[in-house]
Amino acid sequence: MLKKAALILISLALAGFLLSQIDVREVWRVVVDFPPKYLAAAFATFVLGHLVRAVRFKVLLRADIPMKSLFHIIAVQTAAIVYLPLRAGEFSLMYMLKKEHGVEYPVGAAILILSKALDFLVVVSLFFVSISALPVVPEFYRELMPWAGALFFATVASLFLMGRSREIYARMPNWFREGPLAEGVFMANVKKVFKGAEVIRSKETLALSLLVTALLWVLLYGSNFFVLWGVGLDLTVMQMIFLTTSMTLFANIPIHSPGGLGTMEAFWTLLLVALGSTKDMAIATGFASHLVTFAFSLVFLLYGYRLLIRQKEEAP
Repeated sequence: MLKKAALILISLALAGFLLSQIDVREVWRVVVDFPPKYLAAAFATFVLGHLVRAVRFKVLLRADIPMKSLFHIIAVQTAAIVYLPLRAGEFSLMYMLKKEHGVEYPVGAAILILSKALDFLVVVSLFFVSISALPVVPEFYRELMPWAGALFFATVASLFLMGRSREIYARMPNWFREGPLAEGVFMANVKKVFKGAEVIRSKETLALSLLVTALLWVLLYGSNFFVLWGVGLDLTVMQMIFLTTSMTLFANIPIHSPGGLGTMEAFWTLLLVALGSTKDMAIATGFASHLVTFAFSLVFLLYGYRLLIRQKEEAP
């Protein structure tokens, strides 16, 4: 509770400090001037991207779960990630899969980890491509390059190990697999996690999952590009990829208060200034673009909850 309260105070302090640096009416001007065609295109690709995310979960789950129901769950999870602090919304997927379709928590956890690993591979690959194409690399990023590379190879290794989960479990000491621990709840859940991770044992499933993940991020990046154009930023394609990738990676760090207010705008401002934008433009577009994504997530929240409630009412 104290940690959440501290995050909220830090968030409000950051937001207040940034807004004190500009004329607040500039944020309103950027929002009002947002072209409707870009807003519509951004939301359409945002929806399509998350529809593809639902397809990926269907591929990974290998369960007879209707796509419509999976999309409802993804809609709620997407909104929960945005509005809940410390990335707590990620775990809503496990809860809803269990509640709606009886998917065991350990299996849901394994699928969630797999999907995040696939996302990380694609996003970090785009990060290295975009940063290598920038004429000037922000100094603070040079120090992060070795760490990003190490995380990339660690993710590849983890996917390989998860695909060999059956062999790993078979090679565990007998006292671990057959001793007193084997009959406990902990080992029962460990077995379920291994079972869930085995989904990528199939090369066809792994290849299809990677293909769907690539399509997913093409659509989500496209949505963000429309937002960047809508708020009036004049960036090259590689700069937009770099900015989108950096914000995506930063958004996955569990340090944000509800909605990421203040922390997201601060990082956005740091990046845009490093790319040559003015401080006023960076701060104003940071808040404006954040309001747009807030609005998208709110629509998803209302859509997902309405349909989930209706499903419960229709259930016998």
